[in-house]
Amino acid sequence: MSDQPSAELTTLRLDAQNGILEVGGRTVHLTSVERRLVALLYSRLGDALTHREIRTEVWGAGWAGGDEALRVAINRLRKKVESNQRRPKVLLSVRGVGYRLVGTR
Repeated sequence: MSDQPSAELTTLRLDAQNGILEVGGRTVHLTSVERRLVALLYSRLGDALTHREIRTEVWGAGWAGGDEALRVAINRLRKKVESNQRRPKVLLSVRGVGYRLVGTR
């Protein structure tokens, strides 16, 4: 048995068609951008996705915007899913890479 305490993972359930995410039993309604963002992160649950991957999938390959729109979308989403935005447990930043969604299905 490990001396490390086990981290409790939040249960996540996504209804992408209706734009609803359940986070630990709490219902969160998503905007269209948040829906695409969460659907992508949820499809690769636990994996770190690069800023470029996320921008391409959420806004399209021809989108000329920078990382600011992504940061704004992530911050808005964190306000909805995190109980403590200063210490996120569900939607994590991965330094030098991008973001990842952490939880169980």
